[in-house]
Amino acid sequence: MKTIGQRIKERRSALKFTQRSLGKRAGVAHVTISQWERDETSPRGDNLFKLAEALGVEPGWIIRGDDGYEQEPAGDVVVLTPQQKQLLTLFDRLPESEKETHLDSLRLRIKETDETFNDILKTKTKQEILEILKNLDID
Repeated sequence: MKTIGQRIKERRSALKFTQRSLGKRAGVAHVTISQWERDETSPRGDNLFKLAEALGVEPGWIIRGDDGYEQEPAGDVVVLTPQQKQLLTLFDRLPESEKETHLDSLRLRIKETDETFNDILKTKTKQEILEILKNLDID
């Protein structure tokens, strides 16, 4: 029978999450994810429920390996962060007549951000670009 840590690590790997990205989704440090995966500690209380949600499983499966959960390929599994969930909830509450306006606004903002980033890259050396990317903390 697999340990809690083995189940967490296998599910995280199947979802193609890093420890850091899973930690962000579950609201804990990546070091905590590492400790859980090595069975040094176990998720408890609220952290257990946040971890289960981030992994798309039931808390009982993490603790006991039960609840009928069988690991499936990550495929189309999409796990949303709390911010993404909040954004969707707020968007759904808007009147239909305002939704497209807000989408257009977001599209324009992203376009402007991309253009600004590209302008910055044009003025930087390769070494400066690598340093910027390293500091962005992208998984």
